This record gives sequence, C-alpha cells and structure tokens, in this order.
Amino acid sequence: MLHSQISQHRNGNIFHNPIKDSEAPDYHEIVKRPMDLKTIKTRIKDGGISNSDDYQREVYLMFANAMMYNRPKSDIYRMAQEVRLSIQLHNISLPVL
Repeated sequence: MLHSQISQHRNGNIFHNPIKDSEAPDYHEIVKRPMDLKTIKTRIKDGGISNSDDYQREVYLMFANAMMYNRPKSDIYRMAQEVRLSIQLHNISLPVL
C-alpha cells in the first residue's frame, strides 16, 4: 500500500503528522490546506476519502505543500521530492510538479 511505502521510506517520517506551529510558525498562514499521513488516514476512516482518485489527490497535496513551503535547495524540499519520486516510480502516477 502506498501509505506504508511513504511511511517506511527513509524520509517518510516528515510526513507522519501535521506540522505544528512550534516547528514552522508561519506554515498555516502560507499553506491553506495542510496534509499529512495521519490526516489522510483519519479522512479515509471518516469517509472523507472514498476512492483512489481522492487518495492520490491528498498524497499529491501533501508533497506539493512541502515543496511549496520549503525552498528548492532545502533538506525538506529535497526529502519531499525524493519520497514523491520514489513512490511514483514504484506504483502510482502522481502529476509532475
């Protein structure tokens, strides 16, 4: 499952939980729709994500947020790009950023 692949990737831990204000004080001002693996899992359980298209959209949003908020040469940007490319190569086609 894609969720497990992201979670188990060497850089996947940055996507496990929502971003806290203490980690990035301006994050929620810049990123209008934050997304992370925990939120995705909750949305699946609650019925907010009911098909693979919705799921792919939320995963794409998670990576897009990380790459939008962080500078292209930053570690977080590179980690997000690496995880995204890794899962894209293995089993899912996400839109190219």
